[in-house]
Amino acid sequence: MTTNRFVPLCAALAATFLAAAPSLRAADPAPAAPPSGAAIPIEHFFADPAMRSLQLSPDGRHLTFLTTLGTGHIGIAMMDLETGKTEALVAANDENISLYFWKGNDRIVYGGDLGGNESLSLRSLKLSSRKVVPLAESFKELVADRANYASIVDTLKLDPNHILIQGNHTVASMDFGIFLLDVRDGERRKSQGADVTGIRAVFSDNEGVVRAIDRRVGPTVIHELRLDGKSTFFKVGETPADIAVGEPSWQPLAFAADNQTLYVLTREGSQPSHLRAYYVPKRAFLPEPDFVIAGEYTSLIQTQDRTKLLGVNYTTDLPHVHWFDAGRAQLQAKIDGALPGTFNRITSSSDDEQLHVIAAISDRQPGVYYVLNLQNPARGRPAIMMIGQINPNLQPGLVQPMQPVSYPARDGLTIHGYLTLPAGAAGHRVPLIIHPHGGPYGVRDEWGFDPEVQFLASRGYAVLQPNYRGSGGYGLDFLLAGRHEWGGKMQDDLSDGVKWAIAQGFADPARVAIVGASYGGYAALAGVTFTPELYCCAVNYVGVSDLNIIAGYGEGNGRRHGMDRTFYSKWIGDDATYRHDRSPVNFVQNIRVPTLHAYGENDPRVDIDNWKRLKAELDRYNKPYEFVREDNEGHGFRHESARVSFYRRVEEFLAKNLAHAGQVEVGPTKVIDLPAKDTH
Repeated sequence: MTTNRFVPLCAALAATFLAAAPSLRAADPAPAAPPSGAAIPIEHFFADPAMRSLQLSPDGRHLTFLTTLGTGHIGIAMMDLETGKTEALVAANDENISLYFWKGNDRIVYGGDLGGNESLSLRSLKLSSRKVVPLAESFKELVADRANYASIVDTLKLDPNHILIQGNHTVASMDFGIFLLDVRDGERRKSQGADVTGIRAVFSDNEGVVRAIDRRVGPTVIHELRLDGKSTFFKVGETPADIAVGEPSWQPLAFAADNQTLYVLTREGSQPSHLRAYYVPKRAFLPEPDFVIAGEYTSLIQTQDRTKLLGVNYTTDLPHVHWFDAGRAQLQAKIDGALPGTFNRITSSSDDEQLHVIAAISDRQPGVYYVLNLQNPARGRPAIMMIGQINPNLQPGLVQPMQPVSYPARDGLTIHGYLTLPAGAAGHRVPLIIHPHGGPYGVRDEWGFDPEVQFLASRGYAVLQPNYRGSGGYGLDFLLAGRHEWGGKMQDDLSDGVKWAIAQGFADPARVAIVGASYGGYAALAGVTFTPELYCCAVNYVGVSDLNIIAGYGEGNGRRHGMDRTFYSKWIGDDATYRHDRSPVNFVQNIRVPTLHAYGENDPRVDIDNWKRLKAELDRYNKPYEFVREDNEGHGFRHESARVSFYRRVEEFLAKNLAHAGQVEVGPTKVIDLPAKDTH
């Protein structure tokens, strides 16, 4: 990773960051509409964000963010909130910086991966000297010898000098374990408490001492705690091992500043989770809080020093916040009054909590960032200052609302999801795209701005995103209903969504497609092989084609993303007949319509062999298909050029095979090769 290239931000970009409102009132910028009659350019949906991940320095003097810096990759920029001066900090030649965080007021830790392998190389930057310290290298392959690898366990917000990592002790040692890593010099020191056999997960206090562990004992995962770094662990709960991955009965969230009060989610049977506080010295729950999470837990909201719990974020069909602190609830009400029409969340704060970054989002707004100043506005500084937008090209007036919907599956189970209709769809049947999410277990689609969905809607297609059984956020019973249902009832939930959309009168039964990525790509393949009469085309983006390939994950075959054998057996299905019958690659002969496929050569999750086996069968049965293969990408295309090129192919493919009823064109096989432009 190149670490010493610094480039200036352009003047126009800096001017955008200095835009400010004069009072506690702000309005959205006027949308930049495309030319009359023209579609919104693909680049407006899939270009790298203009800015994201805004973070205040602890003292509130500086604001950092990820942005494009003219190098073709994402880097870090910094704004001085006193002077308004904006400068580039880090611009890498060979990768996108995807993660960073402050450690004290003079140091930033940052990381990115190479070629989509999902293994971060880590660096720290001392701002006063611009000195870069290497902390870890990307673990390109699991079998790499003596790699100086680190995966972050906890950023240790209250410790300015250390982070907690999982990795090896030194470059020359394969002593793998949990370590405190000094971000000033890269030194690693073994953390206390991680030397217990059968450890499945670890959780530390604010000083990086491992205080909670999940330990596998036969068919059960035991949840354990301890009083301090020298005490023995004691049991606080247990969960069947095959459920613990998705819905544990005991889930630690965060320690309070005292390192003895632990906020946890607890669950009894199939009941909703409760947010509670456990006081470790007395081995007992405190009376408050005891809040039922009526949906999917998202995150805690604590004061910067972690002395007080302020609230909790959770999601049902829409995002919600429950406030425990009356003062913070009042502040939120003022923010919402100043920024109506969006869901407004404080995402970063100074240590004295006088400055806050606010992200204002909605289903039609990619995100606008503001800085809220509570520190003596009479000095002439505005109370709210608009800093910039994630995507200035896509304003609410240009995109469509995402509507929460529900419908019954054929066995009576209620399926929730989201529907986005194209402009002018009222009273008309329009082409429909079923768009299943990836995962599949414990993952779900949520309400909010989705560039892929809005791109499809802008081209005249209705988009239905079903949260099929097995999705997260709907309780344990709903999650368990998806076990062993790859290509079965989970697929039926998608088919039933098609029938519901047709019955509702907005979907044209002759123009239905299925488009998905990862498990969604599997579902797209399953759709055209197991229900070939339902769809007139399909797009498979990094999808599983053969369950036998993922059945081999975790078997010492060199894949970094291993899979727990119990999880595979209990959730996906480990019977040879099942694997065969639920693998779309074995039923390619059933495909009647054109398909488009896209894979990254370096994908650590869905191995490229999924495409190789699928391609052989498509060729064997002379099925029409198009194909995008990127040499320098992984599980999804992260480089802007690759992303835009892929969705341009999607646009052309759907226009040819979905837009016009009764005019599906089944032509010869067309292989599209898009080699990566970045071959460092």
